[in-house]
Amino acid sequence: MSLFGARKHEQSLAERDEQLQKLEVDCLALQGRLEETQELVRHLDEDRDLLLSALERLHPGDSAEVLAQTLLEVTFKPMGLACFFLALADWDQDLLQFVLYQEGGRARNHPSRRLSDRAGLSERVLSGRRSIYIRTMEEGHAAGSFLTAAEQATGLIPHSWYGVPLGHGPRPIGVVSFQSFQTDAFSDSRRRVMDALAGLLSTCLEARASAQEP
Repeated sequence: MSLFGARKHEQSLAERDEQLQKLEVDCLALQGRLEETQELVRHLDEDRDLLLSALERLHPGDSAEVLAQTLLEVTFKPMGLACFFLALADWDQDLLQFVLYQEGGRARNHPSRRLSDRAGLSERVLSGRRSIYIRTMEEGHAAGSFLTAAEQATGLIPHSWYGVPLGHGPRPIGVVSFQSFQTDAFSDSRRRVMDALAGLLSTCLEARASAQEP
């Protein structure tokens, strides 16, 4: 083989190697996009199952306690929650009552408190009539949250907190909160699912209240 031919052969091999490397990079990128799509589909399936389960199990005739326990059972493990609570607001009596408070792996008695004291994040959700998402423990402290007795005793403190107002009138009838030990645990899509669950819970609570009116 002549010198010219050898150089041409080497150039051809180099070009082939370059093409192979590019193909390998493209394949890796395609594999990454495929895995992202599979993960997205998995999350969508989980969200669909959550909503279907809630629709099947939440009934307007049930008490607030039963509704809260049912929503807890539907969401706690699938959403990887650390804490969950439902609190109802009595604006005439200036009272926030905790119907169910799940913390540290078990239900706890959480004392009622005055709405006008605006002692924590729940009161901010109610007074502002909007959801509040806290991504870190430090962000929560800055926003006015405080440690419960169980959190002080166990040191198990949620980092992510999402509170959603309940009801469709000018005064929310309560608040439901989803919490996680992980930082920034709830994506936009997961929070939309929580909003939908809160809307379903609101409908059930309001329907029961209407049925009890004279």
